[in-house]
Amino acid sequence: MLFVEPGATTRYRMLETLRQYAAERLAESGEADEVARRHAAWFRGMALDSEMALRGHGQRATLIRLRHDRPNLRAAMTWLAEPGNDPDGALSMAGSLGLFWHLGRHLEGRELLARLLAAHAGAPSARASALQAVSLVERPRACLVHPSPRCAETAGESLRLFDELGDQSRAALSRVLLAVQGVTGAGRDEQEQLLTEAEAQFERDGDPWGPAVIGFVRMETALKTGDESNAVPIGRATAAVFRQLDDPWGLSAILYHLGWGLRQFGRYEEAARVLEEAIDVAASAGIYNTVQWALADLGVGQIHQGNPELAVDLFDRAAAASEQVGDGAGEVLAAYGRALLAQVTGDWPVARRLFTEAMPGFERLGTPVPQGLSRAGIARCDEADGDVGSARTGYEGALAVGRDCGEPGLVATALEGLARLAGSTGDQPEAERLAREATHVRETSARPAPPHESRDMRAADPDDDATSDPTSLAARA
Repeated sequence: MLFVEPGATTRYRMLETLRQYAAERLAESGEADEVARRHAAWFRGMALDSEMALRGHGQRATLIRLRHDRPNLRAAMTWLAEPGNDPDGALSMAGSLGLFWHLGRHLEGRELLARLLAAHAGAPSARASALQAVSLVERPRACLVHPSPRCAETAGESLRLFDELGDQSRAALSRVLLAVQGVTGAGRDEQEQLLTEAEAQFERDGDPWGPAVIGFVRMETALKTGDESNAVPIGRATAAVFRQLDDPWGLSAILYHLGWGLRQFGRYEEAARVLEEAIDVAASAGIYNTVQWALADLGVGQIHQGNPELAVDLFDRAAAASEQVGDGAGEVLAAYGRALLAQVTGDWPVARRLFTEAMPGFERLGTPVPQGLSRAGIARCDEADGDVGSARTGYEGALAVGRDCGEPGLVATALEGLARLAGSTGDQPEAERLAREATHVRETSARPAPPHESRDMRAADPDDDATSDPTSLAARA
């Protein structure tokens, strides 16, 4: 019996027993290999066509089609990869699906690409395409603008191969992916050269999607380096381009990062509105990776605005969204968010338990900054418990992560924690030096302290009367 599933494309299903019977009859006919070859050729063509269709106006329909046919796509790649079939075809097919996997199936993409590349070195064109896809799917947080040594390595190798092949259109995207390594401010001249060369090629190709992605990288660089005056207008202009392209991935991604940046700049209400739109856009297209991270960031913003019940609801929704992605990030983010809320309210045992729970999750996700924030959270619990030695070790570890990753907010948080510890042991000159350094970091990077961290510093200042404030964390500690 066949079941008809009407839609934009009519699809058919059959009972599993019938499918097995049909497979047996096909094998008996001697035509199984020819059918498998034709099946693989059809879905390889679909994958190759989807590479450009995922960029802009065709993205929504292409995502739906590829999601429906994931089993067929996997089966086609498996057959192509077998010895004697077409391993290069499997690599090029996997490379064409890089953006698809990046938009929500990054774990699947990592597994398939790693297996295919390990089994077959590939012809230059096929290998370049697969390596470019690796640079997409291996991104920390499954986010295109997050730097990664592995992603830089694969982007660089794909760029070299595309340049040797004279394929400048594909080389342009590899240049953008390589330029992401400079978003923390390191190697700005090299980053700008890569982006300028890529932008010129996209313009020659008449491709508006490429310059929009470049705008995304430039906005992230401005956000990370505290360039608020440029970050916000670049973000809004880039969002407008993605709107015109009807590209839900690009629009939701730029809005999410812009919302994150506005929160870092202390513009909480504005950040909330932008993050809410990012969630709506991403959810409408089934891009649940963005949904889970944006929900968690919105929850943290609600903590800063004094709305704990709303924050908890947002963290619950982030945890639920992670079921659609498969990497568990939403659950880890929810644990961190609840830990932060417990810290703000002075519930140190709960805060310690949840920060400790979040730490290995962030390590598994390959996200060192949230891991460093969790480490700082545990150190704050040690500080509240009077364990100066453990608190100092924790803050020093968080400081090292912040400096290594170029995240000034984490650097400032750790410096302020160390300043409080120095003051608590009577080393006032060191406390003042560390506090001045933290203030300098916050002012030069546009990272004002969140409300609860400001209260901590006021409470630690002997010249401030914050200890009389019953809402002060230090007073409760």
